[in-house]
Amino acid sequence: MHHDTADDVMNGGSAVAVCHWNPSDLIDGQGVFDDLAVVLLNRPILLDKHYFTTLWNGARVRIAVDGGTNRWVDFVKDTINGAHKLKPPDLVTGDFDSCNQEAMTYVKQLKCTIIATPDQNATDFTKSLNVLQSHGFIDGEITRVLALCESSGRLDQIMANINTLFLSQTILPGVPVFLRSSNSLSWLLHPGEHTIDIPPRLVSDKIWCSLIPIGHSCCCTTEGLKWNLDHRTMQFGSLVSTSNTYSSERVKVVNDHPVLWSMGTTPKDM
Repeated sequence: MHHDTADDVMNGGSAVAVCHWNPSDLIDGQGVFDDLAVVLLNRPILLDKHYFTTLWNGARVRIAVDGGTNRWVDFVKDTINGAHKLKPPDLVTGDFDSCNQEAMTYVKQLKCTIIATPDQNATDFTKSLNVLQSHGFIDGEITRVLALCESSGRLDQIMANINTLFLSQTILPGVPVFLRSSNSLSWLLHPGEHTIDIPPRLVSDKIWCSLIPIGHSCCCTTEGLKWNLDHRTMQFGSLVSTSNTYSSERVKVVNDHPVLWSMGTTPKDM
């Protein structure tokens, strides 16, 4: 995912983002990922094994978060004789209420850096971003963070992950954070003008996409969608743009408040 341009333009005294997004590498797992930090959360690893291995091993920084350490160890054990050899995590973080003893012993043997984050006023995902910042991993070489999670299961955890996207603005200023599940890629579009390059297969297969206002109404104008918005205000209790799709390989969004952009990565309704 390259946001080729991410300029802040002043509009009436406030900064407005002008961003060009090209998410194809994070969707298809083909590209160079040496500017990427990968954060593995405590959900089953349902991603394609080759995709997961490519991104994990190619990332500049790899973080296993609490029970995500169990998931990493399980993946290693399940593929021990296969082609999917994983590099160890650079960081293992969390309050460790979900990480089992076997996984903790294993990462200690690998001499991974283990950092306990016991604060119960923040999720382990949020705290892992704080660790990235405070331990010097965001050094100008990390320009994006990809959290591997799932968008099914516990609704409270899904909402907490979205909340972390908002919190990341102050934890990692200027470093976008993306949520990657086995069937979608999601991130926040901050107020401004956004251009998103859509992989051709998603257009031809009519894969879903959505714009969801979280926490605040959002006035949006779009181009390149099947159902475009023309200075329409979206909010819960009124219009929310879900189950949309594409009319073009380039989508443009102008928004006055943050809006969650989510796009399917697999055929149809998976």
